[in-house]
Amino acid sequence: MNFFLPHLLRKLRDARLTRRGATHHPHSVATGIHKAYPRMKSVVLPAPALEADLSETLLRRHSVASGIGEPDTEIRLQELGTLLGLALGKREGSRTRNYPSGGALYPIETYLVANAIESEVPGIFHYNPSGHVLERLWDLPPAFSMQELARRPDDLRISTLLVFTSVWERSSAKYGDLAFLHALLEAGHMSENILLVGTALGLHMRPYAGFNDALLARLLDIREEEEQAVHTIALCK
Repeated sequence: MNFFLPHLLRKLRDARLTRRGATHHPHSVATGIHKAYPRMKSVVLPAPALEADLSETLLRRHSVASGIGEPDTEIRLQELGTLLGLALGKREGSRTRNYPSGGALYPIETYLVANAIESEVPGIFHYNPSGHVLERLWDLPPAFSMQELARRPDDLRISTLLVFTSVWERSSAKYGDLAFLHALLEAGHMSENILLVGTALGLHMRPYAGFNDALLARLLDIREEEEQAVHTIALCK
């Protein structure tokens, strides 16, 4: 047995009591914030629209061959509006969202590396939950292939990679070392929401951990000392 993992968990759990590495008093850390790109073009997403039976969706999610679809088929804005709004959206009149977050600090940001979104040329997008909009950041590099993001290129026959990044200081200022565990748990909650809503919409998707960290950081223009990709979901029609 590898004793490193239980040792790591124990250290992280102990950090909850000592808040080792915390830089602020717990009550002074802002809650419910997220990144925004006000200078960039915003793609307004339609309001969520979906009627689905949860038990049927769970059974379909268990049985489908995820991640296998038509990577060149456009994903409609209505589908994205429903997917992101129901899974990750902000609740009206509240700072909270449709998934749990330690201390309501929401360290996880959501980006899309997309080849085929309705009415949009291939590019990098950021989801802004307050406005329920996609903020278009920039075009994908010329001759870019989605398979470049995979450590095993045959794994990514998709049109979009949904990327969850963690802005570490947003949570570590309060929780110290335990922010690492909180971020992974939050990304997991978000991923499950995405997978369930996407399955109900008939989209093909699967969690994907074998992504190229360095290339993603360059595409998203993030500094890995401050923000890192922690999880991705492969998506296509």
